[in-house]
Amino acid sequence: MAPDMWTGWGIRTLSASNPAYNPYNYQTGSVWPHDNGIIAMGFKLNGFGAEAGRIAHDISIGASHFLLNQLPELYTAFPRDETTFPVQYIGANVPQAWAAGSIFMLTQAMLGFLPDAPRNKLYVDPLLPDWLPDITISDLRLGRHKFDIRFWREGERTEFEVLNGESSFVERCEMGTKAAQLKDRTEPI
Repeated sequence: MAPDMWTGWGIRTLSASNPAYNPYNYQTGSVWPHDNGIIAMGFKLNGFGAEAGRIAHDISIGASHFLLNQLPELYTAFPRDETTFPVQYIGANVPQAWAAGSIFMLTQAMLGFLPDAPRNKLYVDPLLPDWLPDITISDLRLGRHKFDIRFWREGERTEFEVLNGESSFVERCEMGTKAAQLKDRTEPI
């Protein structure tokens, strides 16, 4: 990915080096939180967990500039520094469902949640970034099961503990490898 696609507020729709680039246009340089959630999951599934965490951080910082931290459908911004801030695109919906939903995908990317309900398994591949040293997810559902799981950083590694629910149903694995296995198989792994 071109370095000029990272804004510090999320990844833009078009590189700043492209002749059509305009950060204040709908699809030629704006930042879409929904797209950033998908990009973060792609990074995570391909072994780039730190980059997924960076996207989550940037979107979170961007959200802090909007009323009640509600992400608009899209926003515009120049690269982040001490003098810039994101601006809601004129006519963008806020709150907006898929922008709000991007937070769940960004969290999934950082924690590496990979549900396999038919086999009563929740695979996790957590990598918390420095800016998020501890998080507890409550009432996470997998089929008929419910979990509370705490994640925390210990040095460079992210640990987890199942606080509520059947701990044997939660298993650490490398997310990209496990996703490929689940995609290619129909019998239990």
